[in-house]
Amino acid sequence: MKTNVALLVFFAIAVAVVSTPVFGHHGTNISYDHSKPTTLKGTVTEFVWRNPHAQLYFDVKDESGNLVHWAGELNSPGVLTGQGWTRKMFVPGDEVTLSVFPSKAGTPVGVVDRSKPIISNGKEVVPAGRNVD
Repeated sequence: MKTNVALLVFFAIAVAVVSTPVFGHHGTNISYDHSKPTTLKGTVTEFVWRNPHAQLYFDVKDESGNLVHWAGELNSPGVLTGQGWTRKMFVPGDEVTLSVFPSKAGTPVGVVDRSKPIISNGKEVVPAGRNVD
């Protein structure tokens, strides 16, 4: 009986330890500042359509006129496809306006704020929706 209880406790602890990083990965509040949505205008350099998250890379001029290379994290391609996105939605050279929740580390990285529309080449290509973690 003691062996069964010890084995059960061991497996419960093992499951908790192994699953903790998985839950941590999906919380964007740890890495991104959701209290400071930032609207950016820039030029697409790359749109990466792969799991676990699609990425939109774009160049933005800062207030001094310097070019800053930004990375915008999106949801998985499967979720995006269900929302009407396609892998060819953005191509290098497209002019985009979008809102991101910036990195708390101060780096030019953010999770795209889906509660705001995304504008590409002057047209709304992604209407305002909801954020999906």
